[in-house]
Amino acid sequence: MSKGRVIAAIVALLIIGGIVAAVTIGGNGSAVEVSVEPVERGPIAVTVSASGEVKADEKGDVFPPTAGTLASIEVTEGQEVRAGDIIAVMDTAPIEAQVAQAEAAYEAALAQADSISQSSPTTADKKAAAAAVSAARSAYDAASRQYELAKKATVDPTALAQAQAAVAVAETAYNTAAAAYEEFKTTVYDPAPEPRDPALETALAALAMARDQAASTLAAARQNLALVQSSGPNPAAVAAAKTAKDQAWAAYQGALAQQAKLDSTDLGAASTSADAAVEAAKTALDLALATLEKATLRAPMDGVVVFNDAGASLGAAGLGAAASTKATVGSSVSPAAAPFSVVYFDQLVFSAEVDEADIARLAPGMKAVVSLDALPDETYETSVERVEKTSIVTSTGGTAFSVLMRLSGVGDKALIGMNGSADIEVESIGEAISVPVEAVLDDNGTSYVYVISDDKARRVKVTTGEMTDTRAVILSGVKEGDKVAVTGLGDLTDGATVKVK
Repeated sequence: MSKGRVIAAIVALLIIGGIVAAVTIGGNGSAVEVSVEPVERGPIAVTVSASGEVKADEKGDVFPPTAGTLASIEVTEGQEVRAGDIIAVMDTAPIEAQVAQAEAAYEAALAQADSISQSSPTTADKKAAAAAVSAARSAYDAASRQYELAKKATVDPTALAQAQAAVAVAETAYNTAAAAYEEFKTTVYDPAPEPRDPALETALAALAMARDQAASTLAAARQNLALVQSSGPNPAAVAAAKTAKDQAWAAYQGALAQQAKLDSTDLGAASTSADAAVEAAKTALDLALATLEKATLRAPMDGVVVFNDAGASLGAAGLGAAASTKATVGSSVSPAAAPFSVVYFDQLVFSAEVDEADIARLAPGMKAVVSLDALPDETYETSVERVEKTSIVTSTGGTAFSVLMRLSGVGDKALIGMNGSADIEVESIGEAISVPVEAVLDDNGTSYVYVISDDKARRVKVTTGEMTDTRAVILSGVKEGDKVAVTGLGDLTDGATVKVK
């Protein structure tokens, strides 16, 4: 107890003592009636007293995984449960809908990623495009030669040899183009799943065009050979050869464009984005599934179930009632508050609110005695286990700190929320001279007591030491066995006649 409180208590006792003394004087002449106590020698325990309440030191709160309502409650308050036992079950219909939505989103993300992957040109696609370019170039070269021969056609042996060579070149170009088309169609295009990728369709068309152009060129070469063998240049053959050449050039340019398109196609960014979308959708699905699983609220530990007042609010059925109440079937709950807790009652503590003026004197390990208002005949010896580092505001607006002391041997008697007080021993003084604290008076900073001997009161100056709620240590001024007045002090003077009760 702080010294200021002790002095206040003494003043109150003086007032009471004065009233009692006045009554006594009025009925017994000039003698002041007093009560006395002996000066004693012995150990003194200096204590700090504080009020508080019983709390659970080991508690597991049961939080809902999401906002919703309780479909069922499988326990009663105060029921003992084991870790994993079902406490309550939420209405899972809204959560199941969220799971279905998450599954659909995940499947859609997978499909999008697969579509982008299928759109990327493969090695076979690029190989086919290169073959189409080569075949188209050969066809164009053959058509160009045929055109030049058609313009210079003569019946001389040289022209005939040139015409025959042109036919040979055209046949080679045609055979190459036809082989490229067949190989791509049978090994790449036909095995591809339907609907086929647009890139495959374009590549097959380019190969077909190259093949057809080579066939036209071959036909023109053969026609020119026939003309050379029969006569000189033929305007119709020249025109046909030019048309074949122009068509071959167009086919060649188309093949080059297709090859360039495949080479420039880069779906890397789109593929990365699609993969990220798949990952996000998978995370959302896992969360929805976990929420569905946790909708069955289970005990996190062995203990006793407690229904929390602030853990659940009433749903529509509770309109007009209090804004917050204990959980019932149909109650609305949210992850912000735990409607249930599981408490291990073998691990209860007493949380005392110690005034900030005394907290510096406390430390873990100090002995303490706890008394509970509901159990006035019981005291529990314990010790300080923990001093909280943050302050609290008391009901009177003061500043205090929570000091925790473990309770043992209380059995089923102590319940969470029971109020009481704790006396914490902050110092032990061995073999000290002491008097009752109410015997010590103060006169402008000088402490004194009244020593009673032979029905006389003698004012004696004393030096005080530590003070407890009940005793004051005297360092000098009195000795063991002296009698000091503890009542009637307001009417005593040095040398006054007294009557001891």
